[in-house]
Amino acid sequence: MTSRGISSFIIRRDASVSPSTRFARSGFGRHDKDIIQMTSNEYTGKINGKIIELRFALSGKLSGLYKKRGDIVKKGELVAGLDKKQLQTELDKQLGDFEKVRAEFEIFNLQKGEPDNDIEKYLKAEKQAHLNISVKEVELAKAKLDQTDLFSPVEGIIIDDSNLVAGIYLTPSSNPIKVIETSSYFFEFEIDQKELPLFKEPKEIKVEIEGLDKQYSGISLPIVPREDGKLIVEVKLNDTSELFLGLKARGGIVK
Repeated sequence: MTSRGISSFIIRRDASVSPSTRFARSGFGRHDKDIIQMTSNEYTGKINGKIIELRFALSGKLSGLYKKRGDIVKKGELVAGLDKKQLQTELDKQLGDFEKVRAEFEIFNLQKGEPDNDIEKYLKAEKQAHLNISVKEVELAKAKLDQTDLFSPVEGIIIDDSNLVAGIYLTPSSNPIKVIETSSYFFEFEIDQKELPLFKEPKEIKVEIEGLDKQYSGISLPIVPREDGKLIVEVKLNDTSELFLGLKARGGIVK
């Protein structure tokens, strides 16, 4: 294998090991002490990750965008918000209706006491049903108001804010905010169909990133069929620090 082979790895032979064993080191400037024992199966690929689209559950006017493209976001952190005035008014109305219905229920109990005939039992059941409905209406109004705030479900980086600005009208199907989950980064590479048996079982993969003087490792995941027919191997990495989406990488199966 020449220095211009598929992996661009520098190959060193050692008389003390079998011909099938290679000691490889990437051309990314690593030191001799970082040489790892690998098989001849070496691959070029890139770093990918899970991209999550954040959308509001209801329509409304954007009141504020608190995280923009390139910003780091923590799990549970507020990203954007819709105008709350109309829904707050609706909640206040439902709370007022609830107080009225509850007062009527309490007055009925004070006037009638415990029902001693069927008619009074049905009248009390009617008052109780109205009170229960009023409670649910308050809960629904509160739930809608809560949906005007958009929180990040993961820790990551905003990679697309759809150029949102305060004042524009949004719907659930429009203008998503995209977040890359930083803990989800993985190494992926394409293989030929004849190599499928090699990845039937999980394999330990050593990964080197172009431009980073650091070595990563991980375990290959089962190959999932894709619509484009490509056979892509994904490697779940044990460490995702210093990584970015799309970084070029090379990996080899550890023997």
